[in-house]
Amino acid sequence: MSEEKEKFRPHYLPAVNWVNLNHAARVVNESLPGFGCYLVGSSMAKRDYRDVDVRFVMKDDEYDRMFKNPDGTWNDRLWSLMCTSITFWMSQQSGLPVDFQIQRQTDANARHKGKLRNALGIAEDYPGELPSFRDR
Repeated sequence: MSEEKEKFRPHYLPAVNWVNLNHAARVVNESLPGFGCYLVGSSMAKRDYRDVDVRFVMKDDEYDRMFKNPDGTWNDRLWSLMCTSITFWMSQQSGLPVDFQIQRQTDANARHKGKLRNALGIAEDYPGELPSFRDR
């Protein structure tokens, strides 16, 4: 009996849900200033993930400008409202149990140091006219 080594998988999400998650991530990427959405966490490592962790990484100064009050305190309510709203929307769009959070670049890099991150929402559209399969 030979044991087959499992092939590397970038994630364990079903194909249709993956496509829909990428479409939703593209909207988020185009709407917020920053580096974009990344898939992180257990859905990249195991089939029996609890939720799908999506993180939007934002430059530190942009994050501070958006979520810091004039007195220097953090506007946790705005951060929670944005993350919760985007979580529900991405879950609805993808059919997956999404956990979305916006992170400062410095914090994201420290938290995910040495771990894989899978960029979301960066697929390019087909440039130009779609190919005709009838011509073949």
